[in-house]
Amino acid sequence: MFVYYLIEAILSILGFYIGSELIVKGGKEIIHQGFMLGALSVLPELIVLSNLLFHKNFYLALSSFFITALTIYTLGVAVVNVSVFLKWRKRRISIVNFEERRIILIIMGILLSIFILQKINLEIGIISLFILSYYLILRLHEVKFSVRSLLFMLSGIMILWIASNNLVFMSSKFLPSWAFTIFLFPIVLNIQDIIVAIKGSLSSPELGPQMTLSFIVETIILSAFTLSLAGLLGGLKGVFIGINYSLLALILVSVTMFILFNNNNLCIKESIVLLSMYSLVPISILLHA
Repeated sequence: MFVYYLIEAILSILGFYIGSELIVKGGKEIIHQGFMLGALSVLPELIVLSNLLFHKNFYLALSSFFITALTIYTLGVAVVNVSVFLKWRKRRISIVNFEERRIILIIMGILLSIFILQKINLEIGIISLFILSYYLILRLHEVKFSVRSLLFMLSGIMILWIASNNLVFMSSKFLPSWAFTIFLFPIVLNIQDIIVAIKGSLSSPELGPQMTLSFIVETIILSAFTLSLAGLLGGLKGVFIGINYSLLALILVSVTMFILFNNNNLCIKESIVLLSMYSLVPISILLHA
Protein backbone atom coordinates (compact mmCIF):
# COMPACT_ATOMS: atom_id res chain seq x y z
CA MET A 1 0.00 0.00 0.00
CA PHE A 2 2.85 2.40 0.85
CA VAL A 3 4.51 1.72 -2.52
CA TYR A 4 1.20 2.47 -4.28
CA TYR A 5 0.84 5.87 -2.58
CA LEU A 6 4.52 6.63 -3.25
CA ILE A 7 4.04 5.97 -6.97
CA GLU A 8 0.91 8.15 -6.95
CA ALA A 9 2.85 10.96 -5.26
CA ILE A 10 5.71 10.75 -7.80
CA LEU A 11 3.26 10.76 -10.73
CA SER A 12 1.46 13.77 -9.23
CA ILE A 13 4.75 15.69 -8.93
CA LEU A 14 5.60 14.88 -12.56
CA GLY A 15 2.10 15.96 -13.57
CA PHE A 16 2.50 19.29 -11.79
CA TYR A 17 5.83 19.90 -13.53
CA ILE A 18 4.71 18.93 -17.06
CA GLY A 19 1.35 20.68 -16.75
CA SER A 20 2.82 23.94 -15.48
CA GLU A 21 5.44 23.90 -18.27
CA LEU A 22 2.71 23.55 -20.91
CA ILE A 23 0.61 26.36 -19.41
CA VAL A 24 3.55 28.76 -19.19
CA LYS A 25 4.56 27.88 -22.78
CA GLY A 26 1.04 28.52 -24.06
CA GLY A 27 0.60 31.65 -21.95
CA LYS A 28 3.68 33.31 -23.41
CA GLU A 29 2.08 33.19 -26.86
CA ILE A 30 -1.21 34.81 -25.81
CA ILE A 31 -1.83 38.55 -25.71
CA HIS A 32 -3.51 39.48 -22.40
CA GLN A 33 -2.50 36.02 -21.16
CA GLY A 34 -3.27 37.02 -17.57
CA PHE A 35 -7.00 37.05 -18.31
CA MET A 36 -6.88 33.85 -20.37
CA LEU A 37 -4.82 32.03 -17.76
CA GLY A 38 -7.21 33.06 -14.99
CA ALA A 39 -10.30 32.17 -17.03
CA LEU A 40 -8.94 28.74 -17.96
CA SER A 41 -7.48 27.98 -14.53
CA VAL A 42 -10.81 28.53 -12.79
CA LEU A 43 -12.56 25.82 -14.83
CA PRO A 44 -11.70 22.91 -12.47
CA GLU A 45 -13.03 24.87 -9.46
CA LEU A 46 -16.23 25.72 -11.35
CA ILE A 47 -16.78 22.06 -12.24
CA VAL A 48 -16.34 20.91 -8.63
CA LEU A 49 -18.47 23.69 -7.13
CA SER A 50 -21.20 23.23 -9.77
CA ASN A 51 -21.43 19.56 -8.89
CA LEU A 52 -21.80 20.39 -5.19
CA LEU A 53 -24.40 23.11 -5.82
CA PHE A 54 -26.52 21.01 -8.19
CA HIS A 55 -26.60 18.32 -5.50
CA LYS A 56 -27.85 20.99 -3.04
CA ASN A 57 -24.70 20.68 -0.91
CA PHE A 58 -24.71 24.43 -0.36
CA TYR A 59 -22.72 24.43 2.89
CA LEU A 60 -19.69 22.61 1.50
CA ALA A 61 -19.84 24.47 -1.82
CA LEU A 62 -20.00 27.94 -0.27
CA SER A 63 -17.45 27.13 2.45
CA SER A 64 -15.05 25.85 -0.21
CA PHE A 65 -15.71 28.96 -2.32
CA PHE A 66 -15.02 31.39 0.54
CA ILE A 67 -11.78 29.63 1.53
CA THR A 68 -10.70 29.21 -2.11
CA ALA A 69 -11.14 32.93 -2.80
CA LEU A 70 -9.25 33.72 0.42
CA THR A 71 -6.43 31.41 -0.65
CA ILE A 72 -6.16 33.04 -4.10
CA TYR A 73 -6.13 36.59 -2.73
CA THR A 74 -3.56 35.84 -0.03
CA LEU A 75 -1.25 32.95 -1.00
CA GLY A 76 -1.76 33.31 -4.75
CA VAL A 77 -1.24 37.04 -5.25
CA ALA A 78 1.48 37.30 -2.59
CA VAL A 79 3.57 34.38 -3.85
CA VAL A 80 3.92 36.01 -7.29
CA ASN A 81 5.35 39.22 -5.87
CA VAL A 82 7.64 37.36 -3.47
CA SER A 83 8.93 35.16 -6.33
CA VAL A 84 9.63 38.20 -8.53
CA PHE A 85 11.42 39.94 -5.65
CA LEU A 86 13.59 36.93 -4.75
CA LYS A 87 14.59 36.16 -8.36
CA TRP A 88 14.66 39.57 -10.04
CA ARG A 89 14.94 41.96 -7.05
CA LYS A 90 11.92 43.92 -8.26
CA ARG A 91 10.03 45.38 -5.31
CA ARG A 92 6.86 46.29 -7.17
CA ILE A 93 4.49 44.64 -9.66
CA SER A 94 2.39 46.92 -11.87
CA ILE A 95 -0.53 45.90 -14.10
CA VAL A 96 -1.03 48.12 -17.15
CA ASN A 97 -4.63 48.76 -18.26
CA PHE A 98 -6.09 47.18 -15.12
CA GLU A 99 -9.84 47.04 -15.86
CA GLU A 100 -11.01 44.89 -12.96
CA ARG A 101 -11.29 47.48 -10.16
CA ARG A 102 -14.94 48.33 -10.81
CA ILE A 103 -15.95 44.66 -10.97
CA ILE A 104 -14.06 43.90 -7.75
CA LEU A 105 -15.88 46.77 -6.00
CA ILE A 106 -19.28 45.47 -7.15
CA ILE A 107 -18.50 41.93 -5.97
CA MET A 108 -17.37 43.33 -2.61
CA GLY A 109 -20.77 45.03 -2.35
CA ILE A 110 -22.53 41.74 -3.14
CA LEU A 111 -20.50 39.87 -0.50
CA LEU A 112 -21.29 42.56 2.08
CA SER A 113 -25.01 42.34 1.30
CA ILE A 114 -24.86 38.55 1.73
CA PHE A 115 -23.20 38.98 5.13
CA ILE A 116 -25.89 41.47 6.21
CA LEU A 117 -28.81 39.38 4.89
CA GLN A 118 -27.14 36.13 6.06
CA LYS A 119 -28.36 34.44 2.89
CA ILE A 120 -27.96 34.33 -0.88
CA ASN A 121 -31.31 35.13 -2.47
CA LEU A 122 -32.61 35.02 -6.04
CA GLU A 123 -31.92 38.73 -6.61
CA ILE A 124 -28.25 38.26 -5.70
CA GLY A 125 -28.08 35.30 -8.07
CA ILE A 126 -29.49 37.33 -10.97
CA ILE A 127 -27.20 40.32 -10.31
CA SER A 128 -24.15 38.03 -10.06
CA LEU A 129 -25.08 36.34 -13.35
CA PHE A 130 -25.35 39.74 -15.03
CA ILE A 131 -21.96 40.79 -13.64
CA LEU A 132 -20.35 37.55 -14.87
CA SER A 133 -21.84 37.90 -18.36
CA TYR A 134 -20.87 41.57 -18.63
CA TYR A 135 -17.30 40.92 -17.49
CA LEU A 136 -16.71 37.98 -19.85
CA ILE A 137 -18.13 39.87 -22.84
CA LEU A 138 -16.04 42.92 -21.94
CA ARG A 139 -12.77 41.01 -21.69
CA LEU A 140 -13.08 38.20 -24.23
CA HIS A 141 -13.27 40.47 -27.27
CA GLU A 142 -9.82 41.89 -26.36
CA VAL A 143 -8.09 38.51 -26.33
CA LYS A 144 -6.17 37.25 -29.34
CA PHE A 145 -4.67 33.79 -29.34
CA SER A 146 -3.66 30.96 -31.63
CA VAL A 147 -5.15 27.47 -31.55
CA ARG A 148 -1.68 26.09 -30.78
CA SER A 149 -1.21 28.23 -27.66
CA LEU A 150 -4.75 27.45 -26.47
CA LEU A 151 -4.11 23.70 -26.86
CA PHE A 152 -0.92 24.03 -24.80
CA MET A 153 -2.80 25.75 -21.99
CA LEU A 154 -5.78 23.37 -22.03
CA SER A 155 -3.47 20.33 -22.06
CA GLY A 156 -1.49 21.73 -19.14
CA ILE A 157 -4.63 22.48 -17.13
CA MET A 158 -5.97 18.97 -17.78
CA ILE A 159 -2.70 17.34 -16.64
CA LEU A 160 -2.59 19.54 -13.53
CA TRP A 161 -6.21 18.71 -12.76
CA ILE A 162 -5.51 14.96 -12.94
CA ALA A 163 -2.44 15.42 -10.71
CA SER A 164 -4.53 17.43 -8.25
CA ASN A 165 -7.17 14.70 -8.17
CA ASN A 166 -4.50 12.18 -7.18
CA LEU A 167 -3.40 14.49 -4.39
CA VAL A 168 -7.02 14.92 -3.28
CA PHE A 169 -7.49 11.15 -3.16
CA MET A 170 -4.34 10.57 -1.10
CA SER A 171 -5.04 13.46 1.27
CA SER A 172 -8.58 12.28 1.97
CA LYS A 173 -7.18 8.94 3.15
CA PHE A 174 -4.97 10.45 5.85
CA LEU A 175 -6.82 13.58 7.03
CA PRO A 176 -10.07 14.07 8.99
CA SER A 177 -13.03 15.03 6.79
CA TRP A 178 -13.42 18.58 8.16
CA ALA A 179 -9.74 19.40 7.55
CA PHE A 180 -9.92 17.99 4.05
CA THR A 181 -13.22 19.47 2.86
CA ILE A 182 -12.86 23.01 4.25
CA PHE A 183 -9.15 23.62 4.80
CA LEU A 184 -7.12 21.47 2.39
CA PHE A 185 -9.63 21.11 -0.46
CA PRO A 186 -9.35 24.78 -1.59
CA ILE A 187 -5.55 24.61 -1.43
CA VAL A 188 -5.51 21.47 -3.56
CA LEU A 189 -7.82 23.15 -6.09
CA ASN A 190 -5.37 26.04 -6.44
CA ILE A 191 -1.99 24.39 -5.99
CA GLN A 192 -1.60 24.02 -9.76
CA ASP A 193 -2.28 27.75 -10.23
CA ILE A 194 0.28 28.66 -7.57
CA ILE A 195 2.90 26.38 -9.17
CA VAL A 196 2.28 27.96 -12.59
CA ALA A 197 2.49 31.46 -11.07
CA ILE A 198 5.82 30.69 -9.41
CA LYS A 199 7.29 29.16 -12.59
CA GLY A 200 6.07 32.04 -14.73
CA SER A 201 7.38 34.68 -12.32
CA LEU A 202 10.76 32.98 -12.11
CA SER A 203 11.07 32.61 -15.89
CA SER A 204 10.54 36.31 -16.63
CA PRO A 205 9.82 39.42 -14.50
CA GLU A 206 7.41 40.62 -17.21
CA LEU A 207 5.17 37.61 -16.52
CA GLY A 208 4.74 38.62 -12.86
CA PRO A 209 1.97 41.19 -13.53
CA GLN A 210 0.13 38.73 -15.80
CA MET A 211 0.29 36.01 -13.14
CA THR A 212 -1.08 38.46 -10.57
CA LEU A 213 -3.86 39.44 -12.97
CA SER A 214 -4.70 35.77 -13.55
CA PHE A 215 -5.41 35.29 -9.83
CA ILE A 216 -7.62 38.39 -9.73
CA VAL A 217 -9.52 37.23 -12.84
CA GLU A 218 -9.91 33.77 -11.33
CA THR A 219 -11.42 35.22 -8.15
CA ILE A 220 -13.84 37.45 -10.09
CA ILE A 221 -15.15 34.61 -12.26
CA LEU A 222 -15.26 32.18 -9.33
CA SER A 223 -17.19 34.65 -7.16
CA ALA A 224 -19.71 35.75 -9.79
CA PHE A 225 -20.33 32.20 -11.04
CA THR A 226 -20.73 30.59 -7.60
CA LEU A 227 -22.98 33.33 -6.21
CA SER A 228 -25.15 33.37 -9.34
CA LEU A 229 -25.61 29.59 -9.37
CA ALA A 230 -26.26 29.41 -5.61
CA GLY A 231 -28.80 32.24 -5.84
CA LEU A 232 -30.63 30.71 -8.79
CA LEU A 233 -30.68 27.18 -7.34
CA GLY A 234 -31.79 28.50 -3.94
CA GLY A 235 -35.03 29.71 -5.49
CA LEU A 236 -37.34 32.22 -3.85
CA LYS A 237 -36.38 31.15 -0.32
CA GLY A 238 -32.68 31.60 -0.97
CA VAL A 239 -29.73 29.86 0.68
CA PHE A 240 -29.38 30.70 4.38
CA ILE A 241 -25.76 30.83 5.57
CA GLY A 242 -26.08 32.65 8.91
CA ILE A 243 -23.07 34.39 10.43
CA ASN A 244 -20.24 33.00 8.33
CA TYR A 245 -16.77 33.97 9.54
CA SER A 246 -15.11 32.76 6.33
CA LEU A 247 -17.30 35.19 4.39
CA LEU A 248 -16.37 37.99 6.80
CA ALA A 249 -12.68 37.13 6.35
CA LEU A 250 -13.11 37.21 2.55
CA ILE A 251 -14.71 40.66 2.76
CA LEU A 252 -11.83 41.96 4.91
CA VAL A 253 -9.21 40.52 2.53
CA SER A 254 -11.06 41.87 -0.53
CA VAL A 255 -11.18 45.37 0.97
CA THR A 256 -7.48 45.15 1.87
CA MET A 257 -6.62 43.95 -1.63
CA PHE A 258 -8.66 46.77 -3.17
CA ILE A 259 -6.90 49.41 -1.04
CA LEU A 260 -3.38 48.01 -1.52
CA PHE A 261 -3.90 47.75 -5.28
CA ASN A 262 -5.16 51.33 -5.46
CA ASN A 263 -2.55 52.48 -8.01
CA ASN A 264 -2.65 49.25 -10.03
CA ASN A 265 0.57 48.05 -8.41
CA LEU A 266 1.65 45.98 -5.44
CA CYS A 267 4.97 46.19 -3.58
CA ILE A 268 6.74 43.45 -1.64
CA LYS A 269 5.68 44.85 1.76
CA GLU A 270 2.03 44.87 0.71
CA SER A 271 2.38 41.30 -0.54
CA ILE A 272 3.67 40.24 2.88
CA VAL A 273 0.58 41.88 4.42
CA LEU A 274 -1.63 39.77 2.14
CA LEU A 275 0.40 36.66 2.92
CA SER A 276 -0.04 37.23 6.66
CA MET A 277 -3.80 37.57 6.15
CA TYR A 278 -3.93 33.90 5.16
CA SER A 279 -4.01 33.35 8.94
CA LEU A 280 -7.68 34.41 8.70
CA VAL A 281 -8.42 31.05 7.06
CA PRO A 282 -7.74 28.82 10.11
CA ILE A 283 -9.09 31.52 12.45
CA SER A 284 -12.41 31.74 10.59
CA ILE A 285 -12.71 27.94 10.52
CA LEU A 286 -12.04 27.68 14.27
CA LEU A 287 -14.56 30.45 15.04
CA HIS A 288 -17.16 28.74 12.90
CA ALA A 289 -16.53 25.43 14.61
